[in-house]
Amino acid sequence: MKSTRTQRKVRLSVTAALSASILALAGCGQIYPSTEPATGPANGTKSNVNDVVVGFAQQQLQAPYFSAMQVQAEEIAKEQGFKLLFQSANKDPVIQMNQMQAMISQGSDVLVVNATSVKGQKPMMTQIGSEIPVIYIDTSVPGTGTTSVQSDNLTIGRESGKITAKRFLDAGKSSIKMVILTGPATDEFVGPNRRQGFLDGLKEGGLPFDIVSEQTGDYQQDKGQVAAENMLAANPDIDLIMGLNDSMALGAYNVIKSKPAYDKVYVAAAADGQKEGLALIKEGGCESRYISTGLNSPSLAAEDALKIAIEIATGAKKPSDYPKESFTKAVGIGCDNIDEYYDPNSVF
Repeated sequence: MKSTRTQRKVRLSVTAALSASILALAGCGQIYPSTEPATGPANGTKSNVNDVVVGFAQQQLQAPYFSAMQVQAEEIAKEQGFKLLFQSANKDPVIQMNQMQAMISQGSDVLVVNATSVKGQKPMMTQIGSEIPVIYIDTSVPGTGTTSVQSDNLTIGRESGKITAKRFLDAGKSSIKMVILTGPATDEFVGPNRRQGFLDGLKEGGLPFDIVSEQTGDYQQDKGQVAAENMLAANPDIDLIMGLNDSMALGAYNVIKSKPAYDKVYVAAAADGQKEGLALIKEGGCESRYISTGLNSPSLAAEDALKIAIEIATGAKKPSDYPKESFTKAVGIGCDNIDEYYDPNSVF
């Protein structure tokens, strides 16, 4: 396996820069030390859901998974009648902090937050969580906020990896060479868990592997395609390109699908269950070169997080009534169970 020392250095520098920014803001009087989590909605309980304001701080919208969350959240707000304030931080923790503070000043009773930096945002989210209940979605900052609704990324990745292992073993491959499409430098928790889970699944499935390269695709299809092209050019004899999400894996699939030189290269995703990836699995069946993915539904996550937000805002439940974390259903998806999960009309 090649070293990822450069990626680790980038992550450390990003975390250090964010911490410096937070300390500077603290010196300017914008952040004050407080560690006690909010015990109720920021503006008191609302007897009518139509009076509730929910702030939704999304980490980015560049990947379909995150934009699908926005669509689902807006539909839920329209159906139930509460006001939704939605902002995306373009993966910038400082921008996200400013957006959350703006949402609080605009009357948010509760915040739903998809954090941009697990480590770097802890001082920020400790403070924000003392002012207003924070329900994390997808990515949380441990030790802060009210509760989190997340995917069990380790389990999802493992289940996808087991499906991929079986496909290669059934095809007579006793071991594989692979490359990995990773997330951005600030992806300190979700991506690493997906990666480890998938590799654990390959091991559990009995398939030895050699990782010959890893490059970031930023969770985006176009960047995943470029990274896949680069790694294939340097390693044309690989067997598998694994993307930490379907969007990057779909970019890789665009590279291999029409080039005879890569006709023995396969693609898998550790997680997401994006319908375009599921369509390729369904179309090719157990011969598909898009082997597997894992269920990570943005719709289910948004529904659960907003349900908690409304329960707290209306006083139906207290923040202390919720566990620190809960997980959506974790499933690997391949040719054997594709019909259970593929919906061409799905928002994602």
